[in-house]
Amino acid sequence: MEGRATRVLVAVPIAIVVVVDALYVAIVVNQDPRPPELFTIPFIASYLLWMVVVLAVSLMKRRSAAARTALRAAAAAGLLVLGVLALMSIGLPLVIAGAMAFAATLRALPRPVFTPSNLLGGASAVIAVAVLIAGFEVTGRMIVCPAQGSMSGGGSGFLTGPYYYDCENGHLNFHSGSCTSGAIDENGNVTHPGC
Repeated sequence: MEGRATRVLVAVPIAIVVVVDALYVAIVVNQDPRPPELFTIPFIASYLLWMVVVLAVSLMKRRSAAARTALRAAAAAGLLVLGVLALMSIGLPLVIAGAMAFAATLRALPRPVFTPSNLLGGASAVIAVAVLIAGFEVTGRMIVCPAQGSMSGGGSGFLTGPYYYDCENGHLNFHSGSCTSGAIDENGNVTHPGC
């Protein structure tokens, strides 16, 4: 049976993440103009909701120590990594929530340290971070161009490297690799402007 302090170390991050998720969605929905990486927004909101569910399930009394360890380790890793990546916006409360979930994970670890259940906790943490990175890789490249006008931008994937894009009246040109200041095509037109 878990002590009250451990349950508080799980319950408080649940509350923090619910509030941060709600504020994040409220702020982004009211943004104008909409960011071109429009699919990243629902991914982050869903990922935060997943962290809440994982932590809530770990509080259920019928869960074994191994299941609690795995669930809390996944939530701790996911929240800490997302918090660090988003430190300039919603990240600080997520880092705090992740640190608390990590403390709850440590309290749930059976001894000795290298047991199958503890290794399962480590694996679940790696999976949670892998899902986060994969989600950013995929949704960051799902660019939504405005129907009228032009825009350009770019970014750098965690695993796939840099990319850039330009939109012209709803048409997307996406390019992998590093961006150059422009190139001249066979008709003498500058390609990839604005990089």
